[in-house]
Order: sequence, then C-alpha cells, then structure tokens
Amino acid sequence: MTIIFGLLSAFSYGLADFVGAIAAKKIRALAVTAISFSFGLGIALVLSQIVGAEYSAQTIQTGIWAGICSAVAISCLYAALALGPISIASPLTAVISAMIPVIFDVAAGQALSGLATLAVVLVLVAVVLVGFVPGEKVKLPSPLALLYSLGAGLGFAGIFVFLDATAKDSGLAPLVVMRAVGLALLLLGLSYLAIKSKVRFIEKAAFSKTTLPLILLAGTGDVLGNVFFLIATREGALAIAAILTSLYPIGTILLAWVVLKERIAASQTIGIVLGLAACALLALG
Repeated sequence: MTIIFGLLSAFSYGLADFVGAIAAKKIRALAVTAISFSFGLGIALVLSQIVGAEYSAQTIQTGIWAGICSAVAISCLYAALALGPISIASPLTAVISAMIPVIFDVAAGQALSGLATLAVVLVLVAVVLVGFVPGEKVKLPSPLALLYSLGAGLGFAGIFVFLDATAKDSGLAPLVVMRAVGLALLLLGLSYLAIKSKVRFIEKAAFSKTTLPLILLAGTGDVLGNVFFLIATREGALAIAAILTSLYPIGTILLAWVVLKERIAASQTIGIVLGLAACALLALG
C-alpha cells in the first residue's frame, strides 16, 4: 500500500506543479499559492469530516511545524525556479527532500533491504535525469539559487518528517493544521509585498476563466498529494514514502509531453525507466 499511495502522492504533486506553473506565468507565484492553499484547506476540511480528525496537542504542534515548513518550502521553491535554471533547481530540491527523510528514518532504526537500498539510489538518479534537459548552452545556478533550492528541499523534507510524526489515529487533523498555518504565513507575505511594492494583493487575472481553474486544480493536486503521502507513511516506512513521492517530476514531464506536446529528451526517458524499475524493486523488496 505504501508503494501505491507513494506513487499517487508523486503524481498529485506533479499535477499540482504542472498546472501551478502555467498559472504562475499569468500572475504572481505567491498569489497562485495563496489561492490554491485556500482551496486546498477547504478540501482538507471536507475530507476531515469524512475520514475523521483528532486534534490532540501533539497533532496540533506537529501540524504547526509542518505548516511553517510548507510556507518556507513553497517560497524558496518559487524563488529558486525564478532564478533558474529549472532543470537543475527542481531535481535538486526533489533529491534533498527525499534524502533527508531517508537519513532521518534510517537513523531512527528503520532497516532497508538490499533491494530497497538499490531502489533509493535508482530513484535519486532518476530524479536528476528527469529534470535534466541537455542543450548547447547550459546555465549553472547562482549561489543564491542553490541556497533557495536547498531551503526548498529542507522545507519539503520537514513536511514529510513532521507529517510522519503525527499519530496514526489523528486522521487528517495534521493536514488541516498544516494548511491553515501555511496559508496564514503566505497571506502575511502577500500583505508585505502589497504594502512594500504598492501592488494589488491578488491580481484580477487570478479569477479569470482561464486562470482560476488551473489554480484550483493545483490546490486539489497539492492537498491530495499530502493526503496520499500521509497514508503512505502510516502504511509503511517514511524513507520509502519520501523516495516514491520524490518522483513527482516524472508526472510533470509526462503531463507536459501529453498536454503541451513538449519533447522528452533521451536522458529524461532513461530517468523515467529507472524510476519505474525502482518501483518494481520496492515491490519485490
């Protein structure tokens, strides 16, 4: 079950990144994130009524920390992608967000089989290959872009670790708290930008017929990715769930290929194959 929900989490995150990136070309990225977080919080609240939610002190505390990590992760991610190049910033973030939970889980006593260890290595290689698009002129990231990528990776890793630390009987309470805290911090950021730069809090274009559906779909994909990850960690090891979730760039690349007719480079194809092979190894292990 961990493999299934881990892959569902990866696809959901990949979908959210794909449609969110398209929306972010029309309005500010922070505005996209704030609206999608608001919609995602609504979905989380509805699902919590169906699945259940137990708001213990420990759950609220870990949810708050996860919310802080989510705000840091999103802010750093968009800053890193803006500085570029995306082909390096995105996989670097994914690798860091996967490796920290693996190290954390192994240090806590989680044993990985030989096949699982091999799968972890294959996934890390796959993520790098999927994010790499070869070209004649390869732009290297600036030290600031690398710093933002590191911050984003650590932020997402924090989300994974804190969500895994929540009680199994807490239902979706951690996710609701995380969403509420993350949204509050994002709104504070938007308020600061609006006051400092004297720009609109959220652009009117955000509510157009072409942009709003993309933002809402991004919010849906993001919150479902969190839900699936939460289930994956409760069904199995944090390390395995985090590694599988880090395959989200594959979903983004495949959607770009199908919807936007973008070319998939040979290195990306190899990365996708390695990712699938790693999933098979995890299933066997």
